[in-house]
Amino acid sequence: MIDNIDVIVREAVGMLYHYDGLGLNRFAPARVADYVRGLSSIDAIKAVLSQVSLAVSLVFGAVLVYVMIKRRTLAPGAAVSAALSEAAAPSMQVPAALRGRWNEIITHLDSARENDWKLAVLEADKLVDSALMRAGFAGDTFGDRLTNIQTGDLISLDGLWWAHKVRNRVAHELDYFLRYTEARQAVSYYEAALAELKFI
Repeated sequence: MIDNIDVIVREAVGMLYHYDGLGLNRFAPARVADYVRGLSSIDAIKAVLSQVSLAVSLVFGAVLVYVMIKRRTLAPGAAVSAALSEAAAPSMQVPAALRGRWNEIITHLDSARENDWKLAVLEADKLVDSALMRAGFAGDTFGDRLTNIQTGDLISLDGLWWAHKVRNRVAHELDYFLRYTEARQAVSYYEAALAELKFI
């Protein structure tokens, strides 16, 4: 078997090199080119590679079109953010007042008492509600405003819904036990909304 391998290797190398009486002396590039052209499998590989590259190009083109469409659908959110910035710009005392109220909420949250945590959640809810009103979101109540907000208009919308549900349990269920981690999570969602609205 080892003798057969030696013969196969010599024949393959012999096709690529010229032999003379002393052995392998010089490389024959023309023989390599003839050998490659003679392989029908190379043509098949070229055809497959060209088809694969066409498919990859089509996929990337589709992804590019998808991203461009998504950017256009998300553009109203950017317009809302710009409108919010313009609405907040004329009255510079409003963000400062909101910042002061926010610091009080954080002080309540840093307390060791559950009642302070509940107060932090309730106050944060009120603060975000007034920020949404100032930003021009329509609705009679906080829940109405959240319902009227389109998904692309406010990234923090899902978090606000979660935090508002916690607030409702705190406000309406007298025996509801508010865990500290739950209070902190709710307040962080309110903070994300205020930051997105550029009020803090």
